[in-house]
Amino acid sequence: MGAYSTSPTRAVSRGDSVATESGRTAWSITARIAAWLIFLGGVVGAVLGIAGLRVEITVAGLILACTAGLVLLKLRADGHRPA
Repeated sequence: MGAYSTSPTRAVSRGDSVATESGRTAWSITARIAAWLIFLGGVVGAVLGIAGLRVEITVAGLILACTAGLVLLKLRADGHRPA
């Protein structure tokens, strides 16, 4: 039963985490919006590169889309982690 008790320092840190939760949420929302915009820009760039038969533009768009997709997956995994 002792393993499930809350220590005084943990109780204080839990109160601090509630205060910083809004800051963390605002950062998370901003990061997700930026990652989605970069992802969509990369996909659009890849499509335009394919349509114009431009290899460099296609590769750059795919690199942007893949990198932003990995960032979105990381943000999703961090969002499911308990605080």
